[in-house]
Amino acid sequence: MTTATKRLVLRKNQDRRVRGGHPWIFSNEVATLEGAPAPGDLVEVADVRGAFLGRAYYNPQSLICARLVTRKRDEVDADLFVKRMERAVRLREAVLPGERVVRVVYGESDFLPGLIVDRYGDHLAVQVLTLGMELRQDLVREALERVFAPRGVVRVADSPLRALEGLPLERGVWWGEVPERVEVELEGFQVEADLLHGQKTGLFLDQRLNRRVAESRAAGKRVLDLFCYQGEWAMHAARGGAASVLAVDSSEPALAAAARNLERNGLADRVGLRRGDVFDVLRQLERAGERFGLVILDPPALVKSRKHMAAGARAYRELNRAAMALLEEEGVLMSCSCSHHLDDALFHQVLLESARAAHRPFRVVEWRAESPDHPQLLAVPETHYLKCAVLQAV
Repeated sequence: MTTATKRLVLRKNQDRRVRGGHPWIFSNEVATLEGAPAPGDLVEVADVRGAFLGRAYYNPQSLICARLVTRKRDEVDADLFVKRMERAVRLREAVLPGERVVRVVYGESDFLPGLIVDRYGDHLAVQVLTLGMELRQDLVREALERVFAPRGVVRVADSPLRALEGLPLERGVWWGEVPERVEVELEGFQVEADLLHGQKTGLFLDQRLNRRVAESRAAGKRVLDLFCYQGEWAMHAARGGAASVLAVDSSEPALAAAARNLERNGLADRVGLRRGDVFDVLRQLERAGERFGLVILDPPALVKSRKHMAAGARAYRELNRAAMALLEEEGVLMSCSCSHHLDDALFHQVLLESARAAHRPFRVVEWRAESPDHPQLLAVPETHYLKCAVLQAV
């Protein structure tokens, strides 16, 4: 699988992006393959003149047919994985010192393409997203044991991205012991994470610093938390001194988890939970003439692919228009999008159109992104996906 005779040669002028730091090679950029590499094999990558560019794992079934693992001639072994993970941990210790609930490996940003690792205290949730990483899961496991010595690990292999790599969707305990609910401390709250059945890897860690902003702006205000999931935004608002908090979600299991989180943190009497379709609830609140000083809008990705852009943008516009209409004068909207295909410029345009439809002017107080344990790689715009606009009605 690692023979050096297997080589991928790029077409003329198709080496510029790779030389600029991007690790992906698309199938239409390939001139020739040498040595008949099998799916998942390591290949050497060269430009049309034969200059060495790095080593990548190969998958002809995917549009991204190769992903660079190293730009040197390193052996791709457990020691390399350990080195990369230890470097990733050092970054997290620098940007979020002392945190034990954190994303410790973020794929391409940590030079481990196709691998994401979230740490929940003594437990790990590991996403294996590509064939190349799937075939090296023994190396991944050895490195995780050496770096983290976890009590238990869940293998989260149910992302639709795996289907694009020709991989099955599955989820379960990889090794060790993992309880049905892992209780951890996150931002000073005791919360539960369902690593086995929850959304993503159990919690949405990328919003942690944005929730701090919501907490800082909640004092004395009526707060509306839309798509509240397990209640982390609502708890921050309550701790920040909100006069009241209404948290809305359509998922009964999510609201049940939110109720347990509120109870264990002594906030159950300060946050009201309401089950319903958020679009319907917004219309009901608008008809009733309700007003809020802070509205938090954190929907799931509404643009799953480029072909869904128009429908997803319409949904974002309607959600934001209705949320804007519910704000009192000088009220604040924290509007989020985790849709990668809806980039910052497009999201800005959606918000502008929503404000026009709501007949209200807004100023941008802040334009925020992912928590720093989800670092953006400068040459890889795909590592940035989360937008969080803090807008004030004026």
